[in-house]
Amino acid sequence: MTALDLKSRVSDWRRLLRRGRRKRIIIVSCAALALCYPVFEWLKTRAAAPVPEASLPGGYYEADLTLELTAPPYGQIYYTTDGSTPTENSQRYEGGIPITDRSDEPNVYHSIQNVVRDWKNHTPAAQPVKKGTVIRAVYISDWGSKSDILTQTYFVGIQPPEQGYTLSLVFEDEDVFGQDGIYVTGKAYDDWYLNDGTGDGPLPNYMVKREVGAVAELLGETGDVMNQNVGIRIQGASGRERWDKRFTLVARKEFGGSPVFDTVLYDGVLTHSVMLKNQLPDAIVGDLASDRAVALQGCIPISLYLNGEHWYDCYMLERYDEQYFRQHYQVDDRVLVKNGTVKEREDFDVQQYDYTAFMGWVQNTDFTDPAQWAAFQEQADVQSYMDYISINFMLCNLDFGDYYNYVLWRAPPLGGRQGEAAKWKWCIYDVDALTWVDEEKYGPAEAVNTFGFDEGKGIRYTSIFASLKENAEFRQRFATSFMDILNNNFAPERVETVLNNYGYDLDYLDGFFRKRPEYAAKYLAQELNLTGELETLTVTADPEMGSVTVNTSRVDLSSGTWSGRYYTDYPITVTAQANDGYEFLGWKGVANTADASLTLSMDEGLALEAVFAKTP
Repeated sequence: MTALDLKSRVSDWRRLLRRGRRKRIIIVSCAALALCYPVFEWLKTRAAAPVPEASLPGGYYEADLTLELTAPPYGQIYYTTDGSTPTENSQRYEGGIPITDRSDEPNVYHSIQNVVRDWKNHTPAAQPVKKGTVIRAVYISDWGSKSDILTQTYFVGIQPPEQGYTLSLVFEDEDVFGQDGIYVTGKAYDDWYLNDGTGDGPLPNYMVKREVGAVAELLGETGDVMNQNVGIRIQGASGRERWDKRFTLVARKEFGGSPVFDTVLYDGVLTHSVMLKNQLPDAIVGDLASDRAVALQGCIPISLYLNGEHWYDCYMLERYDEQYFRQHYQVDDRVLVKNGTVKEREDFDVQQYDYTAFMGWVQNTDFTDPAQWAAFQEQADVQSYMDYISINFMLCNLDFGDYYNYVLWRAPPLGGRQGEAAKWKWCIYDVDALTWVDEEKYGPAEAVNTFGFDEGKGIRYTSIFASLKENAEFRQRFATSFMDILNNNFAPERVETVLNNYGYDLDYLDGFFRKRPEYAAKYLAQELNLTGELETLTVTADPEMGSVTVNTSRVDLSSGTWSGRYYTDYPITVTAQANDGYEFLGWKGVANTADASLTLSMDEGLALEAVFAKTP
């Protein structure tokens, strides 16, 4: 063997050794990974304890049930049934939890007296109310890691609400009904009240704006629609003095949730906060006026439970917060004025000055001057204001004015430029006064002249209306818009459809919505000094082929024919619009023309047919 052969064999041996080393490294590495896998799982378990799993979701059940909770074996589940936060000191889960109908048990929260100022004379409800069972469970591992808390509400032998959802609010008793709770008068007030009660006493807790954490569980017929940590606080002004106070719910990161509700509660928008309201007018106005130029609050009927105890049935409405305007109007910044005061602005002084100057100018300006009238239209959305006043009138709202239940908004002007977004626009807000009209004092609600109401609130105490009413163009536009709303949004057949969705019919409030249009038309004529007669306009068209707009309203042609009444003082404008795949051929009736838009005198009744045909 030559030296060259020996060198070649040595090289071959080295290559074989290197290959063997690589194989051994791969084998050893795989074995090490396999051995480490349980360790990785053990470390992962220590870092993140899983939420206990319930064998059945929260919701409605016909018969008693046994709830099973499961979690990994290297820890323990603890649970509560009173809404409190479970800890290692809570009931230890040892097996199935029986869930039964608790409605016959004594009331807890309904038995609390100090929810009103003069609580010694407040008699809580004695009759047991409906009750569910709130299960809250936490898993604590053997190494001390705690899971997020499972919160589920179960109702046995109770039917879900016919409309809407169930809202189960779950919270610590002390936060809401304890001595420092947000719902009660509180220790300081109670000490003063029980000692002497004379002079200026401390404010009850419920009059102070303060937020506490809670879980909001929204349930439908098949279980949770939403289950989220939120903040809750007492809402309203005079309503705070009632035993059945209303809540505001806010999505907040600080309470372990997110800045918006995880569920889309209202069509196509994400919501940051909602408010609970008790009266039907606040609920239905959003449906009745959905096509008008005002901000409206989406609504969901709710049956409210507090830690499993039924509290009241109500309506959950959107709030006019920044998220509302971002979602509905696509503006990232807005100036909101409520009761004459700018809200939630770092540049409060600047914006308050601008609004105060605007209102001062309105109150002291002669709008019969065309230049001043034009200046107003540059700063405010006139259609929005007219709709705002008309809707409040139709609902017999006596409880608003420049500084009371009055909300408007605009986007801040950019670079001093005014645009549509920077014009003042109005929000329909708190229109429940219809439900408490004193008939002995004012007569039947449907017959109340909201224009003439004179007790420090109402249309008479809105500075803008009083000033603009002197302008002839405004009077004409207002008269036609008002009648558009009367003929369309508050037509009894439309109102009945909306009422049916909330479990009511036209007999609501002694037939208010059936009777109101006749009085409204009469009072409009009195307010604007109209001298003409009411005449009927009838429009016919095939709704599959096209639509017709009368003045400011697209009319309902679902039956093929629509009719409404207008005063002969002013002309009306009708506009035809063909649907996709069709074309407008012209009008038949008192006007035979192919012009899509017509302005016609209402000196006598009119009958028009909009003729459409398929596009060739």
